[in-house]
Amino acid sequence: MNAGSFFMNDEQDWQDVEPGIQRKIVAHTPDLMAVCVKFDLGAVGTPHQHEIHDQIGYVVQGAFEVELDGEKRRLGPGDAFVAPHHTLHGAVALESESVVIDLFSPRRDDMLTP
Repeated sequence: MNAGSFFMNDEQDWQDVEPGIQRKIVAHTPDLMAVCVKFDLGAVGTPHQHEIHDQIGYVVQGAFEVELDGEKRRLGPGDAFVAPHHTLHGAVALESESVVIDLFSPRRDDMLTP
């Protein structure tokens, strides 16, 4: 991502994360990061937890089955989940081109290095 205060979607390439999952880093400061994540139908965000990062996932399009601390819910556009650090969470895309905006605090520095 170029330095600056604007994110121009058409100027950013998708990065492959896992099979069927791609992301674009939208913006970040040391304390906050926004990431756009696109899933193919059936793609799995394997359940995991973060040591220091709190995460909010906001569904933009499509649908997901999200598991959060053992509870599963179907989320669609406009729905969100909150996963404080040390909370087990994961997702499965229920539709093709399902998109979530993930917000992290603090910034995920591991995403900035290739």
